Amino acid sequence: MPANPSTPAVLVCGASGTLGGAVARALHRRGCALGLHRHAHPERLPELPCKAYAADFRDPEQPAALAKAFLSDFGRLDALVWAAGIARDAPAAAQSEADVREVLAVDLSAPFLLAKALARTFLKQKAGSVVFLSSHAALSGRAGGAAYAMAQAGLLSLMKSLAREWGPLGVRVNAVVPPFVRESEMGRAASEAFVEAVARRNVLKLEADPAAEAGRFIADLLENRTACGQVFTLDGRIAI
Repeated sequence: MPANPSTPAVLVCGASGTLGGAVARALHRRGCALGLHRHAHPERLPELPCKAYAADFRDPEQPAALAKAFLSDFGRLDALVWAAGIARDAPAAAQSEADVREVLAVDLSAPFLLAKALARTFLKQKAGSVVFLSSHAALSGRAGGAAYAMAQAGLLSLMKSLAREWGPLGVRVNAVVPPFVRESEMGRAASEAFVEAVARRNVLKLEADPAAEAGRFIADLLENRTACGQVFTLDGRIAI
């Protein structure tokens, strides 16, 4: 449990990724007590004073186990940031059922199961904030990435449903569509044609660190007391 009861306790899922790590660093600068989740690659977690957790979200038992471990260590939860996810891109006609199931398990079922495991804590407190990081694919679809796009669209619907259920009890639930991050694992896996299309469709040509900008925005959003059920798009591409 944090030494200071007034210190916000925050669980960041997917903190070994570029976006999750940027969120963790922004929250650390705000003085939050952090629990950082990763699946593999412990060396990729930000070097911050925190409690680290490993969980493989392909296993439906592990979201609840993660929630239990965090609450045992911290005693409460003030905010949850979901920044985990995988993609298994292929044309729809060639996509294997196994890949579709894996993407849905990690990108959609796992955040639902984690939220379910934390529901009693949030609703008993009648306070807290949840932010799901989604994707531009949820808004516009993705050729060659139907499984990922439909999982991300489902994540936005999950957010809105939780906001309707939990908002009246004081728990704020929102989603953020981050900008494309070339340095992320998914960004590095993207084709040159995809990267060029992102740049072409972006109406904003200013230079900025997209991960750091997203981290700062999410840190602000967790402190915001009025937003609930909203999708915030931090991207210069205009969804059609």
